[in-house]
Parts: sequence; structure tokens; C-alpha cells
Amino acid sequence: MFARSILVISFAAVLAPAAFPDSFTFSSIDVPGAVKTYAIGINAFGQIVGGSIDVTGAEHGFLYKSGKFSTIDAPAASPGTTEARRINAFGQIVGGFKDGIGDHGFLDILGHFSTIDDPTGLPGNTVVFGINDWGQIVGYAYDGTKVHGFLDNRGSFSTIDDPAATTNSNPVDINDWGQIVGYYTDGSDHGFLYSRGSFSKIDAPGASATYAFGINNWGQIVGYYKDGTGVFHGFLDQGGSFSTFDVPGASGTFAFEINDLCQIVGYYIDAKGVFHGFLAKSILREK
Repeated sequence: MFARSILVISFAAVLAPAAFPDSFTFSSIDVPGAVKTYAIGINAFGQIVGGSIDVTGAEHGFLYKSGKFSTIDAPAASPGTTEARRINAFGQIVGGFKDGIGDHGFLDILGHFSTIDDPTGLPGNTVVFGINDWGQIVGYAYDGTKVHGFLDNRGSFSTIDDPAATTNSNPVDINDWGQIVGYYTDGSDHGFLYSRGSFSKIDAPGASATYAFGINNWGQIVGYYKDGTGVFHGFLDQGGSFSTFDVPGASGTFAFEINDLCQIVGYYIDAKGVFHGFLAKSILREK
């Protein structure tokens, strides 16, 4: 624990929070041979994980590291049903897969896989999404009545449910300070931040639905929202100040994760309806 405390303090000492960025540079992330690519997680070192769909319709997780792609398939998965979703600074990867029962989460530590199932959920109804550098994992599960969020702290599960939710609470990311973001439904969809035992609502200005998906150690939050015309846009929320961003030429932009360098990953849909992953970098941060 002491070594990890030093790591967190070292990041705080070396990195200064970026000024609130107003524009980004974008680069596409496409797994070779894939017809769809989703970039979902990025760690402090710029390593990216996600999922891709091949020409047969099979989904595989991927790790993009040092300019090279490697495939991630959970050993217990039915073929073509694995998606990687987050990677922490230690290279630990979480994600999900399907088998004959349904959905399960996984933790991949240097190629060694373990299955994660929320004990309060129905069998085959667990979705794992986020992991921080302490190894704390968040996700959600269906219990037959509602979708409940959970925090998995080294195998000890606790419930994370926004009290405003009527049907589901979906925690999807956790930073090293234990702050959790996600989204919930109360007839419409809203993002939430869970910090120090309290929930706060996240609604992008002018949105008909908001989904918070990523939070870094500076408390910067990313996600996406749907506007009044049904178009999806990415957003960055810093202390309640929102900045909208769209991949140039995209018909929809979906942001999923942000690291402490304000590098953002997600996916976008191009004018032909093709899905591509993206990496966005703050122009102000790069200067």
C-alpha cells in the first residue's frame, strides 16, 4: 500500500492540472481487419484498451501499447464475446465476456484471468467496467428486479446505488481517490458522481440524456450526451463547467475515459456509419 501511495503522490507532484481545454486534436484508432473499433479505456501511460468487431461479427478485446495491437480473449468466454474496458497504471485490465449462462466480468493480470460475478446479481448478469490503481473495481448487475451498481474491493462487494434511480444505477469508472462516476435512470438518463458518500447529478446543458463514463485523479469527468435532435456529443466536465467536443465529420461522438494528462478515448461514427475508436488530446495541454 505504501508504494502505491507514493505513486499517487508522485503523479500529483509532477503533473499540474491542465487549464480547461477548449479544443482537441483527434486521431483514429482502428484495429487492423476490424469493421468496428471501440476505444474504452486509457491509463496514465497512454495504453489503450477496448473492443473490436471482425468481419464475422465476433468481438475481441484489444490492448494498444507502444504502437502495437494485441488481442484479449477471456479463456472462459464463448468465442467472439470479449470486450476490454479499463486498464490501470499497473497494466491490470478489466472487461466483460459472455458464456452459455450470460454476462460476466473479468480481471486480467498479465494474462492471468479471473471471473468476476456480483453475488447479489442473477447468474450471468454482471457487467464489470472500471478499475483504479488500488485494484478497486466497479460495475453493475441485474438482480431480477433492478440493475444495481457495485464496488468490488478485493472480493468484498458493496452496493453503489444512486438514491434518485428508479430502475438502474450503473457505476462505470473509479479514480484513485475512490470517486465514482456512472449514470442512472429515473424515467430519463442522467450522469452521477459519487464522492465522499454523496451522489450528485451530472446533466450536460441542453441534453435530453447524459452518460458520465470516465473520471481522472483531478476530478475531470468525460462522457457523452444526447441533444434535442438525437445526436450524441462528447463532453468534458470540470467542476460543473462543461465543454462539448465532436470528432470532425462525425455523426456521433462517445467519450469513455480520461487520464491525468487529459487524454480522452472513445469512439465515433463517421459519415458512412462506420465505428472508429479515437484518441483526443487537449491542445492547451500539449503546448
